[in-house]
Amino acid sequence: MIRKASLEDLNDIYNIEVMSFDTPWEKASIEVEFYKDYASIYVFEVEKKIAAYIITWLIGHEAELITIAVDEGCRRQGIGKALFAHIKEIYGENVLWHLEVACENNTAIHMYKSFGLEITSTIANYYGDGKNAYRMILSSK
Repeated sequence: MIRKASLEDLNDIYNIEVMSFDTPWEKASIEVEFYKDYASIYVFEVEKKIAAYIITWLIGHEAELITIAVDEGCRRQGIGKALFAHIKEIYGENVLWHLEVACENNTAIHMYKSFGLEITSTIANYYGDGKNAYRMILSSK
């Protein structure tokens, strides 16, 4: 089941964040997203347990996928794709989607390509220490 996240979900979201990323967001940084009027946070529950979350921003007609993560035990089941499809439907069709992803994060790049996003450019030193990012935009296909 997909539903809008609440502050009560913060610990579960943070736990998935920490398990999923080498450099996870601070819990306080995730919490701040709940207070931004342009941010949306949704969770995917499996048997009443949060299995994944997505954070997106919508500013005008431009949407950014800020972060998405799926619990390790629930990966490769289409949960991430379902979350993205859900938020895409909420925002509507006349929205330009984009994101940035570390060039070496092949798992995420593969997932984002499965969402229909395409690599459009490289951003040098985006993450500091010489770590580059790809900018990806939702294809018009």
